[in-house]
Amino acid sequence: MKFLLIQLYDMNRSQPIVGVGDEEVQWMSCNLDGLPPEREGVSMVNCGSIPRGQRENLPEVFIDTDGREHRIEDIHSLKSS
Repeated sequence: MKFLLIQLYDMNRSQPIVGVGDEEVQWMSCNLDGLPPEREGVSMVNCGSIPRGQRENLPEVFIDTDGREHRIEDIHSLKSS
């Protein structure tokens, strides 16, 4: 599957269960250092806007709760934890 940057931020927060290969694992984290922020222009009266570059230079792996790395493109299903 392919995900947008804003979806990866959400997955880091919600830690869903993802299907990878023939197993289901729980998403723990994905390194988003150096990428645009989740939202730009946030203030007390403005929810901000989604920055450009949602499909560029995205990470290729995530870490599950057991500490193993998996390729994001190998995810075939997604459900809430």
